[in-house]
Amino acid sequence: MRNLYEIIQGASLVISVGFTVFWAKNYKVSRLKAFPIAITSQFLGFALVFLLTWIENGFTGFGAQNAVRAYMFNILFGFLEAWIFRVDLLTVLDFQAATIPLCYGIGHFACLIPNCCAGFHYQKGSAGYAIAHALTGTDQLPIQIFESVTALLIFATIVVIAIKTRFKVTGYLFALYHVLYGGTRFLWEFLRDNEKIIKFAPMNGAVSSYENNSIAVWGISSLALWALGIFLVGVIMFVCFSIYHRKRKQTA
Repeated sequence: MRNLYEIIQGASLVISVGFTVFWAKNYKVSRLKAFPIAITSQFLGFALVFLLTWIENGFTGFGAQNAVRAYMFNILFGFLEAWIFRVDLLTVLDFQAATIPLCYGIGHFACLIPNCCAGFHYQKGSAGYAIAHALTGTDQLPIQIFESVTALLIFATIVVIAIKTRFKVTGYLFALYHVLYGGTRFLWEFLRDNEKIIKFAPMNGAVSSYENNSIAVWGISSLALWALGIFLVGVIMFVCFSIYHRKRKQTA
């Protein structure tokens, strides 16, 4: 089963890099540049996740846990790639905007195998149990599938907007990804069975394995805060890009 997990994750990497190289031509970026840019993005993302996991584990072990944390730094990766490969920053950002949710959307299906990133268990008779049993035949909501489908819908949204705007380079698509992903991930975190660092009230019929099979609570996890940070970074990018384009138009 572990091999299948790695196969799915590997497939998400290959497909997303391949898509990036294909998609880049719409932004007048050659394949000779698009390929190393795509590889660099993946490398930087994984390297940061491994580093953060190492720190989280008390400097005792690496791992690719909670990749959501790396997405908050995508804009910094973009600056570095634009400088290394001598490509306009907004072009680097926009032609990769659809790549991130594509990679995540495919790769996150692998989480079904070890059942990590899972949702709460629900007691019979609760609304959550009825929904979970109808979807999976179990007492647990498939949050992994919900997150994957959400990411793929974000991917499709960005692709459609890019086509409709004739691949105009603005940086807005990159910002849009962060707003949509950060916002939806923040909401999904309420239904995930993980530690809530800010707790509100008990959830009707939900049981948390993380809390030793006790009644789950509505609350905010550390990853929810990271997701909120991603959302805010997206909003800040929208504002900055809007100011940039306004000033550029005034001086044209």
